[in-house]
Amino acid sequence: MDGPGVFCPQCGAPAPFRGTLVTLVCEYCGSTIVRDGVDIALVGKVSALVDNGSPVLLGSRGRWRGVPFEIIGRLQVEYGRGQWNEWFLALADGTTGWLSDALGQFAVTQPRAQQLPLNVPFSAVAVGMVLAFDGATLTVVDRRAAQYRGSEGQLPMAATPSCTYYAVDLRGPAGEFVTLDWGESPKHPHPQQYVGSNTTIAQLGLHPLRAFQGWPRPHPAAAGAPT
Repeated sequence: MDGPGVFCPQCGAPAPFRGTLVTLVCEYCGSTIVRDGVDIALVGKVSALVDNGSPVLLGSRGRWRGVPFEIIGRLQVEYGRGQWNEWFLALADGTTGWLSDALGQFAVTQPRAQQLPLNVPFSAVAVGMVLAFDGATLTVVDRRAAQYRGSEGQLPMAATPSCTYYAVDLRGPAGEFVTLDWGESPKHPHPQQYVGSNTTIAQLGLHPLRAFQGWPRPHPAAAGAPT
């Protein structure tokens, strides 16, 4: 975490960026602040986050494949099919990841350590298409041009409100989950690849959780269970 001296340009409150992360939402005034080297820029107010009933909280902790993590940021995203949350994870081994949280379904992905030399533009991919990826046969289950609705916490990219990005999700028969992300430029043929698998709150051992009346808290996965 940066030392003292970084402040919100809007309200003057401390803006404690972690490491090399570039976007921070001021917890005092809700402004989005973007860091570029030593420069700090005020992007503007984020849109209000919609309460979509997620039990996940900023600051929740858990374990992914045996490695502890903390949730340090959230993007709320929307497109024609609705809204969902992408929670940004900081893992204890120094890596990062994303927890996709949509309609009660969860998946964790991380940037593939060595990106495969894919050559496919966004326009060439359709829902239902079967693709061979890294030795697995995966099916495209979602294709979207989505907008960032709002955010909180800290993020690794400049999450400008209303910015549109292009991505597809693929699933495999053994629970594989892959996201191909073209960013803001759908015409280039080299999407970034994020790989992981489907999961549950219990398997992640996620805590604390938001409490809902009449909703039983999930029990953590038993020791030795896959996560």
